[in-house]
Amino acid sequence: MRVLIVATAALLVLSSAALADGFQTTVTPIKPGPTGWHYQFTPYAWLTWVEGDAVIKGREFSMSQNPAQVLSDLNFAWMSYQQMRRGAITLFSDVIYADVADSTDLVTSKTFSPHVAGTLGTALSADYRFWIVEAGFMYETNRFKWGHSAAETDTTLDLLAGLRYWHQELDVNVALAGTLNVDGLIVSGATALARSGGVDWVDPFIGARLTHTLHPGEELMLRGDFGGFGAGSQFTWQLIGTYSSYLGSRGGIDFDGYLGYKALSVDYDQGVGTGRYEFDVIQHGPVVGITGEF
Repeated sequence: MRVLIVATAALLVLSSAALADGFQTTVTPIKPGPTGWHYQFTPYAWLTWVEGDAVIKGREFSMSQNPAQVLSDLNFAWMSYQQMRRGAITLFSDVIYADVADSTDLVTSKTFSPHVAGTLGTALSADYRFWIVEAGFMYETNRFKWGHSAAETDTTLDLLAGLRYWHQELDVNVALAGTLNVDGLIVSGATALARSGGVDWVDPFIGARLTHTLHPGEELMLRGDFGGFGAGSQFTWQLIGTYSSYLGSRGGIDFDGYLGYKALSVDYDQGVGTGRYEFDVIQHGPVVGITGEF
């Protein structure tokens, strides 16, 4: 059983457990800790479509997978978000790691590449390991009333900025063809390996988050950011929309369940010729998680 399937099932079990005996299910205000900070930790699962193009050792490939294919090839994944908030200031981080191995449908060879001479062999399988780690801060700039609740304000706007670190290792096995240029490839028997090695970069980004309280214990959140600016990637953007609902409280920790949709795109390139690496891909799909807050 794949790890992400287990993680998703665990989230659903925890959601049910939060409503079981021993949980307080009325909404109570969060009390600040001794330092005045509120802390949140959210493990989550993100089921993605992968769409785009990559260049490894100057060879061009199309990338395309649906969530079912990603799950079938997934060895391990970890996804979590955490934040600390005090007054108008929020510090946050997000960590994603995934290891996709022996995938026969992740990449497809393109016939020719402008970076090397000769044709490209058929892609047989691919291994893809990556980290995406972001950290930053938000500052609340506005509170206003947008709905029909009895509260004086029900909506907040935060401006945000941060850094997003990327680490990628993308290896593709291709079949040897009669006119295949093997410069930069690792040849073994009837196949050749295009190996990216470890590719790292850091993207600055800026954006905003809008949070709207529908009812006590129910929130809608929309967050968007963009960046890169040529400092790391050429351009990157992210959009997240979620609905969260209060599940209950236990041991001084309040629990919320949430579901939504997340999209993350990046366009990165480096090197020339057989040293060329490009990654122009969007990952998008539903996201589900549980937040503990204290």
